[in-house]
Amino acid sequence: MNGHIVIKENEIFLVSDGRGDVSAHAGDGQGLYYHDTRFLSLYQFAVDEFEPTVLATAGELNFLTTLQLANSGTVLPDGQALRARTISVRRNRFLQDGLHERIGFFNYNPFPVVATVRLSFAADFRDMFDVRGYHRRGEHGTIGEPTLRGDELVLPYVGLDGVERCTRIHFGQAPARLEIVAPDAQLAGPVLTPEFGEVTEDPRTESPILPSIACAVFELALPARGATSLTVHVRPAIGDAAACPTALPADEAAAPPLDAAYHAIRDSYRVWADECTAISTDNDVVNRLLQRSQSDLRLLMNQMPTGLLPMAGIPWFSVPFGRDSLITSYATLMLNPGVAYGTLRFLAQYQGREVNDWRDEEPGKILHEIRMGELATSGAVPFGPYYGSIDSTPLFVIVLGELVRWTGDWAFAASLRPTVERALEWIDRYGDFDGDGYVEYHSRSERGIANQGWKDSFDSVTHRDGTLAAPPVALSEVQGYVYAARCLAAELFDGWGEPARAAALRAQAEALRERFERDFWLEDEGCYAMALDGAKRPVPSVGSNAGQVLWSGIAAPEHAARVAARLLAPDMLCGWGIRTLSSDEPSFNPMSYHNGSVWPHDNALIAAGLERYGHEGAVLEVAGQIYEAGIRFPNFRMPELYCGFTRDRHYQSLPADYPVSCRPQAWAAASVFLLLQQTLGLRTDLANRRLVLRPRLLPNVRTVRLRGLRVLGTSLDLAIRGRDGRVHVEVQGDHAPQVLVQRGEVAVSV
Repeated sequence: MNGHIVIKENEIFLVSDGRGDVSAHAGDGQGLYYHDTRFLSLYQFAVDEFEPTVLATAGELNFLTTLQLANSGTVLPDGQALRARTISVRRNRFLQDGLHERIGFFNYNPFPVVATVRLSFAADFRDMFDVRGYHRRGEHGTIGEPTLRGDELVLPYVGLDGVERCTRIHFGQAPARLEIVAPDAQLAGPVLTPEFGEVTEDPRTESPILPSIACAVFELALPARGATSLTVHVRPAIGDAAACPTALPADEAAAPPLDAAYHAIRDSYRVWADECTAISTDNDVVNRLLQRSQSDLRLLMNQMPTGLLPMAGIPWFSVPFGRDSLITSYATLMLNPGVAYGTLRFLAQYQGREVNDWRDEEPGKILHEIRMGELATSGAVPFGPYYGSIDSTPLFVIVLGELVRWTGDWAFAASLRPTVERALEWIDRYGDFDGDGYVEYHSRSERGIANQGWKDSFDSVTHRDGTLAAPPVALSEVQGYVYAARCLAAELFDGWGEPARAAALRAQAEALRERFERDFWLEDEGCYAMALDGAKRPVPSVGSNAGQVLWSGIAAPEHAARVAARLLAPDMLCGWGIRTLSSDEPSFNPMSYHNGSVWPHDNALIAAGLERYGHEGAVLEVAGQIYEAGIRFPNFRMPELYCGFTRDRHYQSLPADYPVSCRPQAWAAASVFLLLQQTLGLRTDLANRRLVLRPRLLPNVRTVRLRGLRVLGTSLDLAIRGRDGRVHVEVQGDHAPQVLVQRGEVAVSV
């Protein structure tokens, strides 16, 4: 995805190349997408008389991109010499209800120029599962022929699910003509290799969708030293014939004015910024990473009736995910607790209601993901919604408990009490697959995900002899999640005036801790086993799973100290963060998805675990390495993951890119804020209604400012400064809670 331009707003997103064009032939997910369907697989801009070349690209706002192009030198058909860079071409585009684009021309020559502009469109309407290679099929729906009526072009499709979909393209002025080009096999794109799971169909049986190309031709007169422009509005539509007509009525309403649509979406970004804590440092490079991460989070937010909901990542996972949305919510409590409110409300609505093997659904279970494309709606895949996640349910309880700790909002917690009750019942009744006291997974769905933890690639849980762990599999970090969920649920029941229920939950948690230490601890490794397989054999591979065990608090303190040391050993800590798997393991591959790569969110949770157990130097080391990597990626955008090669500090190497990593990606962007929170040692003490800090500063940072921090029902400002070898904290706020600083000095101004 490097060198690509990504913009998104709510449920629509666009992935284009560096020129702003789209071609499915690139095989990297380019296209305009809505509801898991690619509504544009080709969008190309060309001028017959000259070749436009890109001079600059600006896309800092994430919903808006500006591309500045210029003409190449040539001789015009009338014999007039056209010098290079004498015609400005500017493509301004953004997303709202669809793709809005204005292509502006300014002719700096003292003579007029006639330009034949071609805008080529095609839509293959491929499902995202099909695009990314997770599910391939031999049959597809019917693509109709492009139809132009006046100033609107329609690209129609009827899916195998019986649903009509179409791409409606409205032009500010009618094209001079429409040229239909025969289907091109290249438009289907090459076959992609899935990053996890297994392909459910033999790719050799695939029958690619071959849409016709519709080329809208415009004859523009560019006046001497003057301007002219074209506008395009591309809108995906799903529904019956009324929504996707092949012949539009003459009184069809025009597209909304371009400028009005732009101002509306720009204002929504300002609202997001106002709702977030303003975080800055005295290091401009770190600030750019923080700003990009906050902007990426806004890009990935969908405004649902239940509130803000982060989508997992672009291009492959721009849908609601239980695990991803919950971890993103937890990681952004310091930035904007509104993300957690919206996520919890949404997931509560979709909590499992029945036993459904096809969907891996059970009563009380929190979903894994929801897909809305043709494959899901037709029942070809079980993802509409799908519940094959072993950790979403305990994570739901954790995030609610942490949100109450952060905000003190007991009324909100009470509104979700039935969801918590059902989640705890799922853990006890269904989560423990075989009655051994551990929560484990074993997919019952023919098309489900085999490995159902966050490391969900098919080979992510492997014994040292190369055999895959047989289900049911009990992951070490998931037992920690369950422990934390019971502890936090106990706090909730205490707050609800039920001490007996709280005591029972704490007893369950303590019993789990004792079993866990007995069965998962590997004395020779100084680490916890990655998992127990179906035969209750430990999977002794050393991985980052043990770091997330620390986050949950289930680890005995003496074992936590050894795990911390193990994680910082060279086989795990590579210079760009902690690897998912030790380089000493037989299945290690730094270029794999889960067997040696580095994931920023994983490192952020590990840092939170190290902070919990007081390993402050380790927190700074891990956070510093992830920040060092983040500032080196293009546009300061933290990717989903990157390769786990050892950093060569002598040559100041760059972190190695993982080519099909999602970027932007929600929990990767959120990791930046969770890591900063851990270096500041920032947490709440709800019982005493106070804010607690144990501050340290990142390398090359001497000052951190938090303005408008929403915590414990109020808003306050913090300034953390390093001076004279000490860290000083200043607090300001109209109703600032008590602040306890466990290191350094504090000056309180109320």
